Amino acid sequence: MVSLDNRLLVPEERVALSASTFATFFLPTLVSYFAMGVMVQRKRTATIRFALLPVALLCAYRAGSSLDFSFGIPDYRFLNQGLVLAMFTVSMRSTTWAFAKNPYKRIALQPNKISNNNTLAGSTINQLTDVDDTLLFTAIWNAWDLSFNLRGIGWDWAEGLRIPKSSHETQSTLEFLLSTLAKLLFYMLALDATSGAACDFSPETFGSVEGGTIFDASLPPLTRYTRSAIVTIFSGWTAYFVIELVYQILAIKFVLLFRQTPSQWPPLFDAPWLSTSLTSFWGHGWHQLFRQCFISVGARPLSYLLGRAGGVMGAFLVSGALHYLGLKAMGRGGYPVVVFGFFFMQAIGLIFEGVWKRCTGTRVSGILGLLWTWLWVVFWGSFMVDAWVRVGLVGSKFFPEGYRPIVLLGHFLKHYLNLFDFLK
Repeated sequence: MVSLDNRLLVPEERVALSASTFATFFLPTLVSYFAMGVMVQRKRTATIRFALLPVALLCAYRAGSSLDFSFGIPDYRFLNQGLVLAMFTVSMRSTTWAFAKNPYKRIALQPNKISNNNTLAGSTINQLTDVDDTLLFTAIWNAWDLSFNLRGIGWDWAEGLRIPKSSHETQSTLEFLLSTLAKLLFYMLALDATSGAACDFSPETFGSVEGGTIFDASLPPLTRYTRSAIVTIFSGWTAYFVIELVYQILAIKFVLLFRQTPSQWPPLFDAPWLSTSLTSFWGHGWHQLFRQCFISVGARPLSYLLGRAGGVMGAFLVSGALHYLGLKAMGRGGYPVVVFGFFFMQAIGLIFEGVWKRCTGTRVSGILGLLWTWLWVVFWGSFMVDAWVRVGLVGSKFFPEGYRPIVLLGHFLKHYLNLFDFLK
């Protein structure tokens, strides 16, 4: 009997990225995804989108399962995780676009209003209602923005999205690029520092690509769990800086190449470390890159069956699938119980807050809310981070050893201080 993988033309082992494998596995994914982005802007394309969806999903599956972005180097297996996260996102967005009831439209933003820490509502946009149907040429050009614009800023499907406060509307393009470049350098240093700090707790075990556990049974319970909590916090900051780093790189690219305005790149996070409830943490504190997909693919279907609680569970279920498949791409197992368990418990926490509000008439907030949020996220997050370290993710090398930003900064400061002493 022919296996499913053979029928789908997926190699048994990942193949290194090259011009040939790019054309075979990656390019069809980009073409089908881009075609979906064009069709969702046009009227009377529902049948075409339904027909194209299985092709888009198959192409994304083949690319995510077949390519080896690490080139067989264990230190860079995290790049395969990034590949699978991207392909899963492509699959979610393609599914969302296939079932879109109305064509997506570009909207004219009012830059002085879109970044006021409120939801993106009708008062902040001018809907382009005078166009009966988007011209094909225009849809093709717009599809570049739609395909890579994860939050939907500048599109009519982003209703309800909360945008963190930003100063970008007062900046020229040059000022924005310079400030973004400064942020990029800072996040590189911060990423190197936090990832290095997490690894330094045990460089021979979970601080390496060989993996280990953050729960050292040889230590007394208080020391063991204090240590695991600190490693979890450092790893959480590392994830934060990785996401910010990629975001700043994309902002520079799209402002330069596609002439986007700075107002289309407002802050990604809204000070999640200051969140006084899980609702605020997951609702707008943490990044909202996958918000629309989680709602369309997870929350909305389950809310029809189980109400609001089902919607919350559905969104976190899809998030769990995203992170599980990404971790599994490291080639060391995905720990589904741990990964899905983390997101399941976040959903439970949100439901608890809803029950608290109904029973007391007040929202979770204040200092106690801040403490509750940190304890809930860090406690359950420690099991997630333990899964990360077991597959060697925390020990990944984000920068070549001789070019680590912290090391280069140290060399620069040492040279500067030596030169200063010499001149004295």
